Amino acid sequence: MDYETEEQQLEAIKKWWKENSTNIIAGIVLGAVAIFGWRYYGDMQTRHMMEASSLYEQVKSAAISNAKPDEQQTRVNELMADYGDTPYASLSAFVFSKQLLQHNDMVKAQQQLDWVIKHADDESFKVIARLRQARILFAAKQFDNALALLSKDYPQSFSALYEELKGDIYLAQGKQDEARAAYDKAAMVIDNKASKWLRLKRDEAAGNDKAVPSA
Repeated sequence: MDYETEEQQLEAIKKWWKENSTNIIAGIVLGAVAIFGWRYYGDMQTRHMMEASSLYEQVKSAAISNAKPDEQQTRVNELMADYGDTPYASLSAFVFSKQLLQHNDMVKAQQQLDWVIKHADDESFKVIARLRQARILFAAKQFDNALALLSKDYPQSFSALYEELKGDIYLAQGKQDEARAAYDKAAMVIDNKASKWLRLKRDEAAGNDKAVPSA
């Protein structure tokens, strides 16, 4: 399935984890008991995951209540240091990065995303982190650096997001042909069900002489 925003992709991952985490944790416990007979190991793993989940909920709540970044940093650091082997560390980094951007701290926001790229076990998290880094660089008018990030390999399900952002960058650089080509790729990836906004940007890149191709 293709997504129009990385938020949709991330929400899909979180929804899948919420629906399947119990089974995964149970599998860890049962596997440990069946193969090794280490009931203690299984109990520790379950507790470890539940503690990480609890800390993640605290991070989300703090972000909603607009807690001070320094206070939030402590929670996120704990997750990264003690629970970096769980998906909750990366999810917390995403939450904190967004919060830091709201406080106009682009450097620290990038650092959170760097951590995800270096440490996340889930490849989708790494791809989302690179996409968000590229958006930050684009906002800072570091166009070449943003395009370099977008040139890295990514799953097909992210193609529309990556190509649309490439188009935005090319358009900002005044490269209409490259922008139009990127927007066309984005539209084709999602079976030509392009959003109105994507179509408008594509028309702008084309000088309003062509429309986004449709089936």
